[in-house]
Amino acid sequence: MSAAPPIQPPAYQPYRWASVDFTIGLRPVRKSEWIQFSPHHADNMRAKRSRLGAQCDRYYRTLPESLHAQRELRDLVVAHLVTDHADRYALSGATLTSRHESRAWRLDDPQTEPLRQLSDVTEEDFMLLEERDGVMRITASSNAYSSSGRLVSAVGETVHWAHIPVPTLSDKLGVRIDRVLSSVHEDTPCERFNWQVTPLATLFFPDDPHRANANAMHAVRDALYREPARAGELLFIRVERQTLSRLPASRAVAFSLHTYSDPLSVLAGDPQAALSMLRLLEGYSESRWHYSEMDIVRQPLLDYLRRVAAAA
Repeated sequence: MSAAPPIQPPAYQPYRWASVDFTIGLRPVRKSEWIQFSPHHADNMRAKRSRLGAQCDRYYRTLPESLHAQRELRDLVVAHLVTDHADRYALSGATLTSRHESRAWRLDDPQTEPLRQLSDVTEEDFMLLEERDGVMRITASSNAYSSSGRLVSAVGETVHWAHIPVPTLSDKLGVRIDRVLSSVHEDTPCERFNWQVTPLATLFFPDDPHRANANAMHAVRDALYREPARAGELLFIRVERQTLSRLPASRAVAFSLHTYSDPLSVLAGDPQAALSMLRLLEGYSESRWHYSEMDIVRQPLLDYLRRVAAAA
């Protein structure tokens, strides 16, 4: 009998360094690491293209005045792909080719917006933020991974508006978020992370994601309370990597989102990571537990983490 393949560690583990309170938590990132590729890139892209094609208005919206920044963003990403990921992509004239997927895109297609073209190429979702009348506003958004529609409906609005559902975030960090967006430099892109534990393994959350997540939590609740050890198979760690980059010509800020999902069982071989997550969750406020719906399975989740962390 052949041995089971080794469990691959998650691409990112922000719970190792995250704070109990909501923080911006920016750190510099190499330009060569801007766009990421998961092991399931082709499958993820098929799902993303299907979602954008079926209900594009729900997952994609732009303002006409964003076209200049859209073109600049697309061209910078394409240059990055053919330079830093030359094993995957090639550019010939106005045609970008993906070797791994055997697909090609005509970048000079006048019928397709540049951001929409980019949404077909990368796993990353993108938003563009531009200063209008002294106020930083979202001018374009492609957000296939979350079906809440919040980031798409925020086009034309400020980041504060987009953050209204997140408890106390704008009150505590709104001024600093504005300052960070204004200070992003073209030579120093940066990244930050959000994360949560959820029963939903899919990268592409269903309609009304908070309700769907809560319903999924209730569906596994009884099983987890009976047998907390099953948390490893029934729960997943969802991590969202976000980057901020200044576009030199338009001065827009490009905000990217790349979502990852791993079974909670990946912590079974990493008790130190389980301990870090445990300590973090133990310090969460009630509002933080409730916002993520993790409060529904709080006790079995903590019990599972304590058992795994005991080996640390």
